Amino acid sequence: MRVSGLCAAVVAIAWPSLAHASPEDIYGWGPRSSAMAGTGAACSSGADAAYTNPALLSRVRDNELTIGFSGETFDLHADGTGLPGRVSVVPAKGYVIGVAVPIPFGGILKDRIAAGLAGYTPTDVLSRVSILYPETPAYPLLPDRSQVLAVRLGIGADIGWGIRVGAGMGILAALQGQISVASVAGTVGSHVDTQLLATYAPTFGAAWDLPFDRNADGTARWRVGATWRGSLVAPFTVTVDATKLSSLSLPLFNIAGVPQYDPEQAALEVAREGDGWTIAAGVTWKRWGNYPGLFEPTIACPAGQDCNLLSPPQIAFHDIFVPRVGVEKTFALPQHAALRARGGVLYEPSPVPSSLPSSLAYDAKQGLDVAVPTRFFDADRIMFSLGGGVDFGDVLPFTVDFYAQYLRLQPRTLTTDPAPSASLWGGVLGYGVYLGVRF
Repeated sequence: MRVSGLCAAVVAIAWPSLAHASPEDIYGWGPRSSAMAGTGAACSSGADAAYTNPALLSRVRDNELTIGFSGETFDLHADGTGLPGRVSVVPAKGYVIGVAVPIPFGGILKDRIAAGLAGYTPTDVLSRVSILYPETPAYPLLPDRSQVLAVRLGIGADIGWGIRVGAGMGILAALQGQISVASVAGTVGSHVDTQLLATYAPTFGAAWDLPFDRNADGTARWRVGATWRGSLVAPFTVTVDATKLSSLSLPLFNIAGVPQYDPEQAALEVAREGDGWTIAAGVTWKRWGNYPGLFEPTIACPAGQDCNLLSPPQIAFHDIFVPRVGVEKTFALPQHAALRARGGVLYEPSPVPSSLPSSLAYDAKQGLDVAVPTRFFDADRIMFSLGGGVDFGDVLPFTVDFYAQYLRLQPRTLTTDPAPSASLWGGVLGYGVYLGVRF
């Protein structure tokens, strides 16, 4: 594992990491969903539906373009013997784009089908990846997953009787590479080769406008929405081949792991829209139990053989349920303009167990493997979100929106054998500003 950390550092310096995943899994996507604690499976109405529920793209009636800027700052702590207190983390900043387009069919298909795209790209890297020593204090499920290129596509259709269906995908890329090191005529040289491979995960959604209660304009007051998203797995794999460096028999070094991962998940939500109010409540199931973990062996042992090599720690991640509630109040203004105020709250348990297994590391002084604590830190969190916006209506075809979020990490004591326990706490402050245009 020591060689893994050294080589990972070399790779990180050599070129930007390209393993992608989805920050919207943590914060939501777009000004409305993010301000309403990630709700939207039953109440989205624009480009954010490409993520929250593609079936609701069928509600789009105008071409819509959204551009914005969002970011997060981290205040993460780990207190205890041998721990740093505040864990150093790079803030996240990125640009957001959203596009929603109704498909201009006529006849029976008029105003029934629309497509959408939601994208996020960090300002300084395509993706930030950290594969540290297991005993190095880190929060792998928060900072790095906030700083990655993310793209979502979707299409939705209104099939009648208040029923809407949709499908889409999340798109990401996994980095595979090889570093060949050799000595020629006393000079050491290297050759670097990398490949960017695209991977995908499907999304399916459905919604039903309940028929028993309607607004004065005939629209349904109540809607039920459901979304299923497949897991997004972005492995980071670089092979270091130094077999030609000397006459020594050196193995291939495997610098690999899964630093970016979105679990398979399903969301169920109920929303009420009427009298200027939108109220949504739902729960999301996330299948973290299938997460293979951040680390992979530095030296891969042939299948079926026991090479007596160092192995990464096996953490027993578990599935979680995330309840959430979001509210929006619309204040009507002349010429179809409007002011909107939004808020929400969610509770997300940690998929990381309260007791972590030890890891092994080679101690050069003792000449043997020794147990070290695994410091893969995470804690339950409560998100409080708020936001607002203005729609200029018939005056100008523009909207301006903003949101702010605070993720409070609940204080937690984590057992990290053989070291003393770690006391975890902290918070994440998120924000975003968006400009939208209809055309």
